[in-house]
Amino acid sequence: MSSEDIRNSAIAVGLRDRQMSGWCDEGTRELVTDVVIKPGMKVVDVGCGDGGYITFCARMGADVTFVDLNGAKVEALQEKLEKENNGGEIRGFVSDCNPIPIPDGHADVVMSTEVLEHVHNPQDFIREIVRVGGPEATYVLTVPDSRGENLIRDIAHPAYFSEPNHIQIFSSEEFEELARDAGLEVIRHEYLAGFWAVFYLLKWATSLPGESLIENVQPQTTLWTQTWEEVLKHPSGNKVRAALNNALPRCQMIVARRQSADRG
Repeated sequence: MSSEDIRNSAIAVGLRDRQMSGWCDEGTRELVTDVVIKPGMKVVDVGCGDGGYITFCARMGADVTFVDLNGAKVEALQEKLEKENNGGEIRGFVSDCNPIPIPDGHADVVMSTEVLEHVHNPQDFIREIVRVGGPEATYVLTVPDSRGENLIRDIAHPAYFSEPNHIQIFSSEEFEELARDAGLEVIRHEYLAGFWAVFYLLKWATSLPGESLIENVQPQTTLWTQTWEEVLKHPSGNKVRAALNNALPRCQMIVARRQSADRG
């Protein structure tokens, strides 16, 4: 098995794990549990990266807008979604999101996944995220969880916790406080990706000096991926997955809406 095959296997298992947590369910049209994407809805992805989640929303027929600092990723995503067009509008912007180039109150759903940990002033950044949502908008926000970050703190390469990578670490309490201070009411706070927390612990622990994580292929991560794949197949797999996610999450998710006074 080549290193690319091994990496793809881990991605496939991680994707299955995330889907079991309620993400991107094409049968129910849910982006995440209870957040249904309908044709014509306006969905914004702030810091879209490769755009996996906004691609799901486009497939559901939503009008999608995505923003990222990386122009190549925005261009590639624009081209991909135009080819797969399912009837909705498609707009991509290259921006540092200071401010986000979208009008006030534009969106029905606003997401920003694994972005806030990269910015110097997350308080101002999240206020911009809130601004582009309408009074009844739903917000889906994720950041790495402090437990997963602290797990690798002593073995990760120093660049991992340096700009432009992770310069903020959020505990559960700090993440909720950040959302509330920006004018959001937290509907649900969940913990995800325990699989990846263990995976990257093993990745960093077995990497050699100067070796990238993509190049690093060791039996430890391969065996962990195979083990987790079997766990997910087991009748009790969902319980095991939930237990690991709650005890040692790699990331945390808040689903929120504007506070009552803001909704008017």
